[in-house]
Amino acid sequence: MIKIPNANYKFTDKKVSPLSVMSIVLSFVSFIALLVSLIMSFKLAGEIELKVGTTTLLCLVFSLVSLGLAIRTYFQKKVYHVFSHIGAGISAINLLYIMYVYGLGMIG
Repeated sequence: MIKIPNANYKFTDKKVSPLSVMSIVLSFVSFIALLVSLIMSFKLAGEIELKVGTTTLLCLVFSLVSLGLAIRTYFQKKVYHVFSHIGAGISAINLLYIMYVYGLGMIG
């Protein structure tokens, strides 16, 4: 008879950082709000209300905070950085989109 060793192995003590989860949540909320504002802008042929511009500025703040949280988790030890990469990536995409839209607004 073969004896099976104890299956309670623990190969790592890494955990998921709550800051990285918050980074993903903030960047995803910002992404969805920017997507909705883009769709609204296309439906109204660019004649949008002031609320949509305010929402975009709020998305800018959310993306900057999300990027800050993601960068802060890079300095923590014994945490998984996958969620930090995802949050930083989505917030970087949001920031690039916001810079593009406001750049077009300044030119035109």
